[in-house]
Amino acid sequence: MWVKICGITRYEDASAAFEAGADAIGIVLTTSRRKADPLAVQSWIHTIKGMEKVGVFMDEDPGYIAETASMLGLTAVQLHTTFREEHKLLLDRFNIILAFNNLEQAVIPEGFPGRLLLDASIGSGTTCTWKRYDRPFILAGGLEPGNVREAIRQASPFGVDVSTGVEISPGIKDKDKIRRFIQEAKT
Repeated sequence: MWVKICGITRYEDASAAFEAGADAIGIVLTTSRRKADPLAVQSWIHTIKGMEKVGVFMDEDPGYIAETASMLGLTAVQLHTTFREEHKLLLDRFNIILAFNNLEQAVIPEGFPGRLLLDASIGSGTTCTWKRYDRPFILAGGLEPGNVREAIRQASPFGVDVSTGVEISPGIKDKDKIRRFIQEAKT
């Protein structure tokens, strides 16, 4: 099971995610209570090796997204917006995760080579209905150590993504919750 710990703002939380076995960390670079300062992140993110580093964006200009993601050495960008023609420039440089709040009504570009993320909450910690879909997806929204195993059993996602469910406060993670979440997801 692929696991991403999202809403990372500090080196110690990124390091805790890596040590616990996360496959990816998410850095929120759009309007959010968990928005990270790109310059502060730049001071430590290049020391994190061996895991995927994902920048989370909404309606930012694709040029800005590419510039910021390159500056931070990100391997992927997660887009919480409609995928447009101008986003295609990102495909040459980054893996793309396209977020939807409803996969049944999602308009997925034909031949889209990236991953899909189902997140009904968009960072609020609200749980969506856990169900299976006919294509691989990453499940997010309202997950925490106590429910992730059941969510995986019911929805059978490719991966899971957590932020609020492993926090002490917005952008500040709980090392023990991170460890327990990853253990439950990968068991």
